[in-house]
Amino acid sequence: MKHHAAFGLAMEDIDAVVVEDSKPMQTILRSILLSFKVARVRVFDSVDDALEASLAEPPNVILTDWRMAPTSGYQFLRLVRHRHMEPLCYVPILFITAHGTRPLVDKALRAGAHHVLVKPVSPSTLFKRLRWLLNDDRPMILEHSGFYNIYGIQKTMDVQAEKMQSLAGARALHHQALQKRAELEGAVEAAFDKKPEPERPDRFARRKLDKDGFAPAKKQSAAARHIRNAGFAAVKGVKLN
Repeated sequence: MKHHAAFGLAMEDIDAVVVEDSKPMQTILRSILLSFKVARVRVFDSVDDALEASLAEPPNVILTDWRMAPTSGYQFLRLVRHRHMEPLCYVPILFITAHGTRPLVDKALRAGAHHVLVKPVSPSTLFKRLRWLLNDDRPMILEHSGFYNIYGIQKTMDVQAEKMQSLAGARALHHQALQKRAELEGAVEAAFDKKPEPERPDRFARRKLDKDGFAPAKKQSAAARHIRNAGFAAVKGVKLN
């Protein structure tokens, strides 16, 4: 087992190769790397040009885009990691891409990339990743497929994948619990907000009768009682004073 080509170096000793088909991004990355006082920066528009130059003079680190034509960054990684590319197969590769999806990151790291950065990358982030890379002591191993890879990377990615699945399952259960709780709270609120129907008067309900068998009259005013008594008196032929 052997360490990658940048392990143990100082930032000032780095010979960096940049593979980027965007001219503005080439200028940005070159300026950032030179601000770190690296020893050398070589910039290439295509994988083919970068591969030819790197075989002649292997760099210490390669920074490359993912989506390029006709040869992509992933294809470049696989070419570099083949055992027939020694000593280039030990050079660490950092992807700088605008499409940093989880499947892309998983694919890149499983294939032997050391890191994936998402555009736009800040100078401080790139500096931290390079400093981390210089101290990354994971050895490179030759797999049965004939490609070099980072020792233990497959197991590490499997563990992360299991954690993500467990987290996704926990989130799904939490979401279901929230839905059930919302449904229960809605049912409780509906039950409490339901107004009782008003009682209907019973036409056949018994009314309390007076001693003569009549229902007691409602309370009346003095004027109403006078008029009622006057009516009774007229019927009986009694003259009221």
